[in-house]
Amino acid sequence: MCDRSGDCANNGTCQLVLKNERTGIETTEHYCKAHLVLRILEIEADEDLDVVDARKLWN
Repeated sequence: MCDRSGDCANNGTCQLVLKNERTGIETTEHYCKAHLVLRILEIEADEDLDVVDARKLWN
């Protein structure tokens, strides 16, 4: 996970909200755009997690 500054790719920070289908618990993670794409691919392979929301926070 990236820090909230998003400096890892120098193109803004994105917020990703996930929901665990087994527990119903939602979590929020922060990534730069490049790492967000990789994380979404991981989530799609995980049957227990669903993406609730993904949005760019700032530049």
